[in-house]
Amino acid sequence: MKKSKILQTEARDFHLRHTLECGQFFRLRLIDGWYYINSRNKFFKVRQRDDVIEFQGVNPEYIRHFFSLDEPLDKILCSISREKHIENAVKKYYGLRIIRQDPWECLISYICSSASNIPRIRLCVERIAEKYGEETSLDGIEGNTFPGPDTGFDRKGLEKVRLGFRLRYVLEAGKRVDDPYLNSLRDLPYADAKKMLLQIDGVGDKVADCVLLFSLGFSEAFPVDRWIKRVMQDMYFKGRPTPNKAIHAFAREHFGPHAGYAQEYLYLYSRHGKGID
Repeated sequence: MKKSKILQTEARDFHLRHTLECGQFFRLRLIDGWYYINSRNKFFKVRQRDDVIEFQGVNPEYIRHFFSLDEPLDKILCSISREKHIENAVKKYYGLRIIRQDPWECLISYICSSASNIPRIRLCVERIAEKYGEETSLDGIEGNTFPGPDTGFDRKGLEKVRLGFRLRYVLEAGKRVDDPYLNSLRDLPYADAKKMLLQIDGVGDKVADCVLLFSLGFSEAFPVDRWIKRVMQDMYFKGRPTPNKAIHAFAREHFGPHAGYAQEYLYLYSRHGKGID
């Protein structure tokens, strides 16, 4: 097989590390300064040098789409920078962009996120890919494609993946959902698309909003997990215990149509505000 070349594309207002390590995406490995990324049937590597992205395994159009490089980030961040809290987060992590994930892989990944943490989620998703996906490689690094909804998950096979209580939800999603169904949600208003996702067993408010934000283009979605709940209560509700629905409603009103970007900046700021440079 002919080895693909290392390509380049300009990437202004972009920070690769913040984008990949903010918890929105799970199938990546950092090896010798390169991020090796599996996304559905793609396997590629990428690194950043100033305002240039170097990559191998996919074409420039895919890179620009995957990392949302066509989005006017400066305008988006200006629109959400309403006060000092979000301004501080934006200043520290400027360049973080929302990744455009494959909807099916995103759905399964976030079903696996229930009552879990990032290392555990990554392990679950990788085990599914190893069990049901196809082997692939790049520069001698092995990877696996992510199985599509037509793969036919089976209980015995998923038991070997060790998903715990999430097994039945992954199994049910494989029976009820396909690519055309998920892609059709893009044409609906946000509330209607979320309502449809909530009909899938194992999909609650947070998982639905993650799928809407990270794969279906609904930048107004504002997932609320325990980290976001904590930071929102501390920064915007004077430390008072506040229901998730109230936090969600406030965030969409306060930050506007790009509330999802505010969520990612606040998430990273709350978890690593003193750690990632």
